[in-house]
Amino acid sequence: MATCESKLPKNIFNFTIRYINNSLPTRKNLHKWGITSSPECSFCLYPETLLHVVAGCNSYLDRFTWRHDSVLNFIVNNLSSVHIQKIFADLPSFSNPSTITGDDYRPDMLILTKDNTLYVLELTVGYETNLRNNINRKYSKYKELIKELKKKFNCVKFINLSVSALGVFDNESAAFIDMLERLDVNRNHIKYYIKKMINIAIRSTYYIFCCRNKEWTKPDLIKF
Repeated sequence: MATCESKLPKNIFNFTIRYINNSLPTRKNLHKWGITSSPECSFCLYPETLLHVVAGCNSYLDRFTWRHDSVLNFIVNNLSSVHIQKIFADLPSFSNPSTITGDDYRPDMLILTKDNTLYVLELTVGYETNLRNNINRKYSKYKELIKELKKKFNCVKFINLSVSALGVFDNESAAFIDMLERLDVNRNHIKYYIKKMINIAIRSTYYIFCCRNKEWTKPDLIKF
């Protein structure tokens, strides 16, 4: 799928180009270019690579959660179908998925349809080279839960939605499109969905990068 949104502001568009070329001013690059004396992250002892800034630093976990929740919030609040009976989401103002799955599992989103089909959606937003690992890890994690849920619902479908920090969708995420089509979501709205999710991923990653080496004051989730 597409990785970039043509109407991005110039500064964010330029960021995506430098991101792809790994020419952003991370501390590792600045050290390589002879500009700084150390390549280390200011919050930990690991080298500050691009991967480290946008998806790797343990001190940035709340930033990565903010990006993840911005994408999830858009999905949940813009999903409309006459087939949906109820949506559960791991976000404020929604019934928590643990109501159905129990406390041992915390999928990001559950969609219960009127024909008693349950969609279990798990969203991951990470670094491009980690997409496949993320998918395999989530399949393994939720395997037993899906088996148990199939005893309670007519049909259970696991949607393993993996999106990169720059808005790249893994091929496995075709199941997400299939879900929208089965819910009779209009094709134009599906295109809108994908475009906005890409946009949110890029914008939030840009903001995370701009805030590197700074204390994090959690902003509101990105909304459209």
